[in-house]
Amino acid sequence: MKKRYAIVDVGSNTMVLVIYDVENGSFERTYHISTPAHLIDYVDDNIMAAAGLKVAKETLSTYEQIAIEQQADYYYGFITEPCRIENVNDLKEALSHTRFEIEALSGEDEAKYDFAGALVSYPDLSDGIAFDVGGGSTEIISFKDKMIQDAYSFPLGCVRLAHYPLDSDVCKKALDDAKNQFPSFQVISKELIGIGGTMRAVGLMMHDIYQTDKTIQVSDIYDLYTRLCNQEEVAISAMHNNVKKSRWPLILPGMHMILEIINAFQAEHIKISPTNIREGYLLKHIKK
Repeated sequence: MKKRYAIVDVGSNTMVLVIYDVENGSFERTYHISTPAHLIDYVDDNIMAAAGLKVAKETLSTYEQIAIEQQADYYYGFITEPCRIENVNDLKEALSHTRFEIEALSGEDEAKYDFAGALVSYPDLSDGIAFDVGGGSTEIISFKDKMIQDAYSFPLGCVRLAHYPLDSDVCKKALDDAKNQFPSFQVISKELIGIGGTMRAVGLMMHDIYQTDKTIQVSDIYDLYTRLCNQEEVAISAMHNNVKKSRWPLILPGMHMILEIINAFQAEHIKISPTNIREGYLLKHIKK
């Protein structure tokens, strides 16, 4: 019997609602909406202000009405980086007045569901490195025989990186720390798996200019980054045509992190996963 699942992703930059039709273990995305809530902008000294809690609450209430209209059978949601604040209980309380069952994910949980989502697109993944540059954090995942070896999350996503100069070494230092902590990250990985909205946005621009598909060459990423830095018309046009306006200021900071990840693992190309943490989280509830 077909069932309809509503999944909410409460992130640092955006809040997303996706609705899936599920039948016999398979699923199809039928509805998607993304709201640039910018919750991270309301966090100061690791405490989210009342105005941010209100934005989160109102956005979730709107999503509840949409899910009801879409005749959802199940209502689930999760908080990623925004839950790693001192007043996380206030945020949970703000999100507790709807039908959605909201769960706060650790950085390791986030990486785990990211990888499960990537396996939906690439079921034959065996050994390698995957990453997700989000709004408030970045996740790095090493895997072997389709199993996670290590998953590491650090609080540097494209929103936070927008407050640093592009020539800052903060990304490199974070990746050096990760490699020092986890031997499984001390590898050369010619192919990386890119997960999440930042990588998908880069992929859309790459397709516009270089006619790439799901696999993109590192040399082309460097070229696009340089063109955007130089504000070349073709690159700016590709960004405006393929990326939401709210993400424009975040593209270069996000690409800076991607390029540092490329350098850290000496990658030659990236495979972009169309599926991500939301599909991984959905699978958890389908199995239940």
